[in-house]
Amino acid sequence: MTMKNFIEQEKQRLQEALHWFNNRGSRMTVRESGDLFLDTLVDSFTVTRIAPHFDTAGNHLRTDFWLLWKALGYDEGFQHAHTIKVVDVRVEDTLMAEHDGKEVEGWLIVELTDDLGRIHHVEMIEPVSEPELAADWQRWIAYRQKNAERFHRIDAQLLEEHLQIAEDWS
Repeated sequence: MTMKNFIEQEKQRLQEALHWFNNRGSRMTVRESGDLFLDTLVDSFTVTRIAPHFDTAGNHLRTDFWLLWKALGYDEGFQHAHTIKVVDVRVEDTLMAEHDGKEVEGWLIVELTDDLGRIHHVEMIEPVSEPELAADWQRWIAYRQKNAERFHRIDAQLLEEHLQIAEDWS
């Protein structure tokens, strides 16, 4: 397997793990030095770049990755779309899902630690126990679908900008 193929497969694996968050909605809290920094609903997560780590024998140890996340309302300004560099992942719960015609293990609850030490705790919205959040998510999806052409342009522009941010990250 070439390095390029490995990178493509690893990036796809990570993107597939985000399936439930992107399809059912998620709530994310961010803690910095133990203090709550942010509590928001997230529209979507996109893996934009990866940096695999190998030992001296060439065995894959872990993968750092750059993640574009967009909060609900991201159409109101660039401040609602962010790229983080994830350096540690702690998965708390998963559920099998069908993604692009194949079975994948999707995260339900995960903690992502970024390169600044902030903890991003992400949970899929549970409609039974969080009906208000689920309703907010559904209203957002309906709004996004109603304005599909506008969001297509916004999404393309944000992806281009955040791919460059990830590429330029040192």
